[in-house]
Amino acid sequence: MLKSLMRDAMLAVQSRSGITASFIVWLVVATTAASAALVFLSVAAYDWLALQIGSVHAALVMAAIFVAIAIVGLIIGLLARRRARERAILERAARAHAPSWLLDPKILATAVQVGRSLGWQRVIPLALVGILAAQWAREHRAQSDKPSE
Repeated sequence: MLKSLMRDAMLAVQSRSGITASFIVWLVVATTAASAALVFLSVAAYDWLALQIGSVHAALVMAAIFVAIAIVGLIIGLLARRRARERAILERAARAHAPSWLLDPKILATAVQVGRSLGWQRVIPLALVGILAAQWAREHRAQSDKPSE
C-alpha cells in the first residue's frame, strides 16, 4: 500500500512539473557542460586580452566582467524574491477573504445527509458550535499572524 501511495505521489509530481529521473540526470549533464564551457571561454578571453592589453589589465577586465554578472544576478534574485513575497501576501489575503469551505457542495451534501440520519434537532446545535469554533480559530490565527509593534 505504501508503495502504491509513493507511486501515486510521484505520478502527481510528474504530471504537474514534468520532472523525471532522466530529466534531472540530463539537467546535471547540461549544467556540467555549461560550467566547463564557461571556464574555457573565460580562460580564452583572458589569454586574448593578455595578448592585447597585458596580463594585469586583462585580469582586471575579466574580474570586472564577473563582478558585473554577479551584480546583475543579485539584482534579478532580489526582484524575484520581492515578487514571490508579494504573490504570497496577495494569495494569503485572497484566501482570508475567500468563500468559506462550508459552502462547498460536497460539504453541504454531507451535512444534509447527516441531518437526515440524526435528525435536524440534534445537528443544528452541533453545526452552530462548529461554526463558532471555526470562526474563533480563524480570528485567533489572524491575531497571531499580525506582527507585534
